[in-house]
Amino acid sequence: MGYVFSILQIVSRLAYLRSALADGLQAVYNGVIGALEGLEPEDKYRLLQFAVNILGESVQEGIPLRTCRSIDILPLLSNLLEKNTGNYQEVVQQFLMEFMDRKC
Repeated sequence: MGYVFSILQIVSRLAYLRSALADGLQAVYNGVIGALEGLEPEDKYRLLQFAVNILGESVQEGIPLRTCRSIDILPLLSNLLEKNTGNYQEVVQQFLMEFMDRKC
């Protein structure tokens, strides 16, 4: 009986930690989106690289994020997309594919 109770406690704690991690990652995502406005292209590029590296692993592990609509994100990335730099466009594409709400 005590063994089953211990397993239930562990499962409960893991669920709590997963929820807390999801909340933290959501805060990071929201912060990234909020910070994009007004940044220069090079700074946006670095920020998106950071976001893809940090958030990408979590999304692959099945931790859900409430993502923004393309109509909200694309204007924030327009000056980055206008630069004809392959690295910029690659990171933007990766970010959009992973962190944009495609239902809208």
